[in-house]
Amino acid sequence: MVAHLLRLRLFSIANRVRFGLRPAFWTVVVLLVVLVASTVVAQLASELRFDALGEVQALVVGGGSLLLVAFFVAPFTQSRPAWSDPRRLFGYGFTTDAAASGLALAGAIGLPALSLVILATGYVRSWSEGTAVAWLAVLAAVLAGVTALLLALVASTLNSMITTRRSRDLLVAGAVLVAILLVPLVIDLVRVLLPGGYRGSGFATSALAWTPFGAALALPGHAAAGQTGRVVLELLIALVSVALLWWAWRSLVQRALHQPPAPAVDNDRVALGWFDFTRGTPAGAVAARSLTYWARDARYRWSLVILPFLPLLVVPLGIAGVNWSLLALVPVPAMCLLLGFLPHNDVAYDNTALWLHIATNTKGLPDRLGRLAPPLVIGIPLSVIGSLVAVWLHGDFAAFGAEFGVCLSLLLCGLGLSSVVSAALPYAAVRPGDDPFQQPQSTGSASGWSQSLMFGGALLLSVPTGWLAVLATVGGRADLTMAALMTGIVTGVVILLAGLLVGSRIFARRAPELLAFALRS
Repeated sequence: MVAHLLRLRLFSIANRVRFGLRPAFWTVVVLLVVLVASTVVAQLASELRFDALGEVQALVVGGGSLLLVAFFVAPFTQSRPAWSDPRRLFGYGFTTDAAASGLALAGAIGLPALSLVILATGYVRSWSEGTAVAWLAVLAAVLAGVTALLLALVASTLNSMITTRRSRDLLVAGAVLVAILLVPLVIDLVRVLLPGGYRGSGFATSALAWTPFGAALALPGHAAAGQTGRVVLELLIALVSVALLWWAWRSLVQRALHQPPAPAVDNDRVALGWFDFTRGTPAGAVAARSLTYWARDARYRWSLVILPFLPLLVVPLGIAGVNWSLLALVPVPAMCLLLGFLPHNDVAYDNTALWLHIATNTKGLPDRLGRLAPPLVIGIPLSVIGSLVAVWLHGDFAAFGAEFGVCLSLLLCGLGLSSVVSAALPYAAVRPGDDPFQQPQSTGSASGWSQSLMFGGALLLSVPTGWLAVLATVGGRADLTMAALMTGIVTGVVILLAGLLVGSRIFARRAPELLAFALRS
C-alpha cells in the first residue's frame, strides 16, 4: 500500500510536465528557481563556519525557525485540499499505519523536501567545531527536516478537514498570531546580517531553542559551547516534538479513514461565527462578513502571512550604512502601511456577493465602516505591540510616542483612502477560490491609479508625523515625541473620517455601476 501511494505521487508530479507545453515550462521554471535559491542560501550558510559562534547560532537557528514556521503557516493560506489529504483514501481499505506512512513519505517527495535537503547541506557545513559537532549537526538537520514535513502535513490536513467556521477562524487567527510574534526574530536576523559584526540581541533565538521550531537546530551550537545539559534538554524537546507531531498526524489519518465525509449540509453549525461578536446592525453585519473573509479567504490570508517578513525590506538600507538601531523603527510602520492598503480593492474581492449589499439597500456609511473592521482589529494591537518591540530593539523607550504616532497615521490614513478608492477605482481581482497568485485579466489604468494613490497618498499625508518623529528620534529633540504622537493621531482620525464620508457617498451613488463591474470582472 505504501509503495502504491508513492507511485501515485510520482505520477502526479510527472503529469505536470506531460500534458501541455505551458504547464511543463512553468514547472521547470519553478524548479530552477527553487534549486538556485536553495543552493545560494546553502552556500551562504556554509560560509558561516568562519564566523563567531554567536553569529552562526543566531543565523542558523533564527533562519531555520522561520522556515519551520513557514511550513506550518503556509498551508492555512490554501483554499484547495493538499495532495496528502487523507480523506481521499476513505473507503479504499487502507490501514491507519499504512496510510499515515504512505502519505507522509509521498508528501516528502517534492520541491519543499528537495529544498530542505539542499539547505541541510549548508547548515551542516556551517559548523566547523570538530567531528562530533558535525555529526550532531547531521542529526539536527534530520530532526528539523522531519519536523518541518510533519508540521506541513498536520497543518494542511487541519486546513482541509475542519469545516466548523469558529474552529477554522481560531486556527487561522492562531497561525497569523504565531507569524506576527516572530517579528522580533526577523528584526534580530536582519541586524545580524549587516556588516560590522554580531549585533543581534540573541533573545529571540534563545527563546526559540526551547520550542519545536528551534530545539533541533540549536543542538550543534550549544554542543560547541560545551553546554551538555542544554544539548540533552533540546534533544529531548526535538524528539518529543517529532513524536507528538506523528501522533497528531496519525490521529488525523485515522479519523479520516474511519469517518465518512461530512454531508453537504453542515448540521453541527450551531453558531454564526463572527456574527455572534458584532452588533445586529448593517455595519455590524458587514464587519462580521469582512472578518469571515479575512479569516477564510486565501487571498486575504496570504497577505497577512507576508506581514512578518516585511522587516527584510530594511536589509538594503543597512547594507548602505544606515544605523541598525534606527532601522529597527522601520518595519512596524511598513506593516501598518500594508494593512491600510489591503482593503483598497475590497469591492472587487466581493465579486458577485456585492449584490447582497445592493439588494438589502445597505447605505454607504455602514458598508464603508464595516469593511474596516479586520484591518483595525489587527492593526491597532499590531501598532501598540509592534511599537513597543521596535523601541526596545532601538534601545530607547522614549521613542514609543513617535513610533506609535507614525504607525497610526499610516494605518488610519491608508484605511481612509481605501474607503474612497475601493468605491471609486475598483479593478479586476482574483476570483474567490482561485490561486491567490493568479494574475487576473485587466484592461485600463484603474489598477495603477488605485495602487499609486493608496501608497503615495498615505505616505504623503503622514509626512508631518514622520518628520516630527525623525526629529524626535534622530535629531535628539525628545520634546517633539508627544507632538509626533498627537499629529499622527489627529491626521489619521481626520483622514479616516473624511474617507468614510466621501467613500460612503461614492458607494451610494455608484452602487449600480459597482454591481455591474463585479458581475463583469
